[in-house]
Amino acid sequence: MTQINFHGAVAALSLILAASCGGGLGSPENAGPSIAARPAAAPANAQAACPACTADPTHYLRQLSLDLRGRPPSMDELTRVAAANGVPDSMIDEMLRSDEFLTQVESWHRALLWPNLDGFHVRGGPIVASDFDDKTSRRIGGQFSPDPTLLEDGPAPKGTLPSKRKPPHGFVFFGDGNIERLLRGSSSQGCDPTLEYPPPSAKALSYAVTGSDNVKRSYRYYDADAVPLPYHDSTHCPNFCSSKSDAERGASDYKQKPEFYAAMREKGPDAKPHELDPLGMHCPASHPHRVLNACTNAVMPNDPENAFRERREGFRRMKHYWSKTTEIRTCAYEAQERESSVYSGSPCAGSTLRDSSCGCGPGGLYCMPAVGFNAPLPSRTEYLIRSALNEEPLRIVSSVIQRNEDYFEIFTTRRSFVTGPLAFLYKNQLPSVQGLELGAPAPKDTLPNVAYDDLAFHEYVRDAEHAGVLTTPAYLGRFPTWRARVSQFRSAFMCRPFTPGSASLPSPDDPCTREPNLGRRCGCKNCHSAIEPMTAYFGRWAERSAKYLSPREFPAFDPYCQQCALTGQGCTPRCRTQYVVDTVDANGARYAGTLRGYLYRAKEEETHIDEGPAGLVASAIVSGELQKCTVRSTWTKLLGRPMSDAEMGSTLDDLVLRFDGSHHSYRELVRAIVTSPAYRRVD
Repeated sequence: MTQINFHGAVAALSLILAASCGGGLGSPENAGPSIAARPAAAPANAQAACPACTADPTHYLRQLSLDLRGRPPSMDELTRVAAANGVPDSMIDEMLRSDEFLTQVESWHRALLWPNLDGFHVRGGPIVASDFDDKTSRRIGGQFSPDPTLLEDGPAPKGTLPSKRKPPHGFVFFGDGNIERLLRGSSSQGCDPTLEYPPPSAKALSYAVTGSDNVKRSYRYYDADAVPLPYHDSTHCPNFCSSKSDAERGASDYKQKPEFYAAMREKGPDAKPHELDPLGMHCPASHPHRVLNACTNAVMPNDPENAFRERREGFRRMKHYWSKTTEIRTCAYEAQERESSVYSGSPCAGSTLRDSSCGCGPGGLYCMPAVGFNAPLPSRTEYLIRSALNEEPLRIVSSVIQRNEDYFEIFTTRRSFVTGPLAFLYKNQLPSVQGLELGAPAPKDTLPNVAYDDLAFHEYVRDAEHAGVLTTPAYLGRFPTWRARVSQFRSAFMCRPFTPGSASLPSPDDPCTREPNLGRRCGCKNCHSAIEPMTAYFGRWAERSAKYLSPREFPAFDPYCQQCALTGQGCTPRCRTQYVVDTVDANGARYAGTLRGYLYRAKEEETHIDEGPAGLVASAIVSGELQKCTVRSTWTKLLGRPMSDAEMGSTLDDLVLRFDGSHHSYRELVRAIVTSPAYRRVD
């Protein structure tokens, strides 16, 4: 529900009220004539003591209800307040304990935390649902989700007669052109949605094809390892053409270019018939040399011939975890359920089908419906996961307020929440996640055991390194660098944004401008000398990721990554992404092999790395900045304006004392503000 701020709504009314004293909207103890009977003007200093500038009880009730519940009060509530000539404390308590108040609190904190991952992919493995052109069996632009209403045995959309409805394919195949080209030799098509393959365990695993030479030949659907093979005919494995001869293409110095190849599409006599050639087709004069298409599983990366080499298989029927008992027509490559590659033994999870023996895994475990980036369809797994991640920090906030815990638990609690799709991802799909990197927040056996299609939020406890909203994927992903995470915390919760210094920039010839440590670089250190030490608190939360780098897996120093930095040998992705391997000067070389979070750190900052984000919160509480900023931001939400300079001097400290005295009860802070004279004043 959209929040309605009362103070903004009555801005025009305040002009009328400020012009008169003793009106009908005055306080109960100063009732007077109606607005129409008031004088046209009032003394310039009348507003300070004007009773009419204080909301009457029913006016005050509407103000409270709109701010605390996001809706107007009921007629019964208005009647009760009018009869009592005041808003009873019990009514305010009722509002503060309502679910509507929690919704309002979530809305206020959404503006502080910015939990929005809609610009990120959070998808698990290679799965896409798409429509196909029935005439050409080629993929076309219209793509849809494997939503239950689109499955083959699903109901017709509303307003559509089943007899007039074209049966949907409910089809699953991998639609990434770069990877699909490796498997099928073309970025323009997937498998054939009209050609059904038998399961690998079926007895009849061979089929016969008659070539253009009228010879019938037998082929197999699967190779000896039960890996699907492309269908061996002229439609699925057509030959193509080249401007270079076989001898030229076989030369050791031959450099392939896409323009050397063309499709075999011209009609005319064919001097060299072959069982795979399309009947009545031959090569164009510009590319006269026929290239025999190897109808195998060979993966040929960076091969220009792949633009014309088509190798397409058919589909199998498969039950995916998201389709439950419904069988979905699934390309034979994707329908493979093995856990490891038959060629390398590597896990198929996360292989993204670069390996022709790897598919979506057992029950489609390694894949999720993902195309249609933000489509809110029930089986749109990526949408459901991102939505759950976006809501997670707000659920943490509302749980702390609901239990009337210390407000600052929102930054330190290990408690969190998952839905069915998110719990399923954490338990089964992390190795396959593409886009935003996610880490396991807790052991699998401690995560809630809920059904995949359960979209309610379920509570659980995360591992010890977690710290409230600050270690949720929504916060870590939305603010992807250490500096961004600290900057947002300082701005939103300490009311201390970073501002550029007024000092003039140094000459670019000054050696100090080439200092790699921004905390010491001329022109940068005015801000970075403050922000860099604070980033240490996030030093073990990887940048551009939502993954914790545990000391056991990622020690502060790794000799293998040092070897990578100094010799270029053994440079694994782990070293390149998380360790210092790109030393730019002699001073930086001493950090070779150091975890990036420890780069240029003093001993005290290394202690902050161990403390984690909770240490940042503790330091802000000790300084008092967190308490003062919480009071100021809550005041702004409720009054629709920031504190004035006078209120900063006369009111802020008193509210902070009351906030501290209530053990940082957010409800008590809100109560203190909404019962203050400033809140009831219409100005």
